[in-house]
Amino acid sequence: MPEWAERETMLWTEILSGDFEKAVEKSKGVCGLVVGCVEHHGRHLPLGMDVFHTAGVAERAAEKEPFVLFPHMYFGEKQGAGEFKGTIIFSSKLMFDILTESCDEMARNGFKKIVLINGHGGNTAMLSNFARSVLHEKKDYMVFNYGIVSAWPKVKQMLKMIESGDRRFAELTEEDVAVLRNFAENNTASGHGDLLETAMLLGYRPELVDMRRVNDVDGRSTHLLDHLARAGFSTHYSWMSSFPNSLSSDAHDGNNERIGRCVVRLAADKMAADFKVLKEDTVCEEYHKLWLSKQ
Repeated sequence: MPEWAERETMLWTEILSGDFEKAVEKSKGVCGLVVGCVEHHGRHLPLGMDVFHTAGVAERAAEKEPFVLFPHMYFGEKQGAGEFKGTIIFSSKLMFDILTESCDEMARNGFKKIVLINGHGGNTAMLSNFARSVLHEKKDYMVFNYGIVSAWPKVKQMLKMIESGDRRFAELTEEDVAVLRNFAENNTASGHGDLLETAMLLGYRPELVDMRRVNDVDGRSTHLLDHLARAGFSTHYSWMSSFPNSLSSDAHDGNNERIGRCVVRLAADKMAADFKVLKEDTVCEEYHKLWLSKQ
């Protein structure tokens, strides 16, 4: 038997046909679908960023706490971002259709706990709406939403862990710790192409990151529509108007692969622990059966 065939993979497309039922059993019927988008994150990151970094964490988490990963979905909610070349914008109807048929296929193949692993903030409302739409169809499977930010470590939390001597940070230099401390103390814009998100890709696919371009555009907020937010109004223009360069980031100099590997390691540990909770849960399963019986 070739060496590669002995490796147990939880990637749907890499599982040998004869091993698929074993993978379903090992995962306890849990299957994840990474949902991202194709969009800009400043000038230093690739267009498929939200899928890449989310998949990197999910693949490592699945090695620690086995669950199967369905082929990734690159096409997310990006209405209104057509000014950036390379962005891919599909209709909401098409994305719902893809999600529906993908979930149906996962269920047909034996998975009854389906997790939409969201790597793009703009998908949040869409995926929440989709999960509720499954109730209308009274499916025999359950859909859960899991945002990658649930697995992200916080930089201040990382600094405390470093100070406590956590061995997962052993490779960091004093200069690396100074970079994290500078971000924790001085950043005013974070979450989209920032130090932490960039670090995740540096730790997974460093060849896709060009740190020479990290300061090409301004990632600080314009606060253009803050007055409406303070008055209690939300608008689909809010984020775009605040961050017109599709980057929410500052104090990100000095980021590197060592920091990235630590961030990915921590995020994978957290996601694995979270998925263990879902795999072992029976309460939601019983409630789902009860709910179906009442419909």
